[in-house]
Amino acid sequence: MHTFNTSPLHFLKPLSVAISGLFFISANALAQMPNTKKDLNISAKDKQIVIQELQQSMSKKYVFPEVADKVNVMLNQRQKNGEYDQITSAREFAKTLTEHLQLQTKDKHLNIHVELNEIPVGNANGEPSPEEKIRLDAEERQFMQAVNYGVEKIERLGGNVGYFELRGFGTTEIVGHAISAAMTLLHASDALIIDLRKNGGGSPQTVALIASYFTDPEVHLNDIYNRAENKTTQIWSTPYTAGPRYDKHKQVYILTSQRTFSAAEDLTYTLQSLKRSITVGEVTGGGAHPVDGQRLHPHFMASIPFGRSINPITKTNWEGTGVKPDILTNANDALGIAHRKALENLLTKEKHPGKKADIQRSLDKLMNEKSASVK
Repeated sequence: MHTFNTSPLHFLKPLSVAISGLFFISANALAQMPNTKKDLNISAKDKQIVIQELQQSMSKKYVFPEVADKVNVMLNQRQKNGEYDQITSAREFAKTLTEHLQLQTKDKHLNIHVELNEIPVGNANGEPSPEEKIRLDAEERQFMQAVNYGVEKIERLGGNVGYFELRGFGTTEIVGHAISAAMTLLHASDALIIDLRKNGGGSPQTVALIASYFTDPEVHLNDIYNRAENKTTQIWSTPYTAGPRYDKHKQVYILTSQRTFSAAEDLTYTLQSLKRSITVGEVTGGGAHPVDGQRLHPHFMASIPFGRSINPITKTNWEGTGVKPDILTNANDALGIAHRKALENLLTKEKHPGKKADIQRSLDKLMNEKSASVK
């Protein structure tokens, strides 16, 4: 089962929830996690174990083997220089390793995490026991319910423009019903704004589910190449959706910020490549590598990028560069700009006098509010 760990800034939960499969995580968001006094002491022996396991995992799994080799040389050199000798805090050690890894690779998905509770040992494939899977699934379901399955807000803006703020892409089996309910409510809107400015990522299958509402059935959306298995998995839009697909003639806007990351970038990049959406906001975080959770030690876990996304249209992805908006603007201004653009477009197409007048009133109100805020 594919699980995820979205940006901890919004979806805080124990790391153990993520160890059963794939997950996406933002290092920038990790840096913004609330401070905690709880920590563990780490011995020189344990530090050596963590580094050795990390090096083996990098050699075996990391998406670019030549980069993994350079990382391992770097870690050996830093050890030789004694750079980790004085560290006794587990959290400080994990933070330092993460900084060194990302400095070498520029890969924001490559992280080391500390878990205060002991991380269970998986089977030969690194997967949890059946009992542990049941516990993790229950924990994730409880967590996702607490955050309304990632659906932060659904609203009807002036001029019948729909607004959908999504904070994360949970496991499809858990959040699918909430996504379908949201899309059913938004179906009658004449244009739609999807707000991903505070979305740190999640499940690629849920990305495909949402993208399916804006594409025809069985459209090739993405490929994910797995380096260890030397296998490419294709991701397609679903043959059917639980609710009606969104009218392909209606405009869709996606709002982004520098905090938009991973699976949130996937949806943005995919719909932009298909020319199905207009992106408004800031260049996104730049994380396109799917990640596998790897146990290094009873209290240390690594997120190791094991593959890369390959868009079937561009033949590349957004790793390191981010998704570049069609309309580049400050994230705080993105909603107002997208709403205005949507209203202006609707105004040129609407024939019904009553609806046209309503759109014009909404546009006038929006422009007056903007003028008032400038003064």
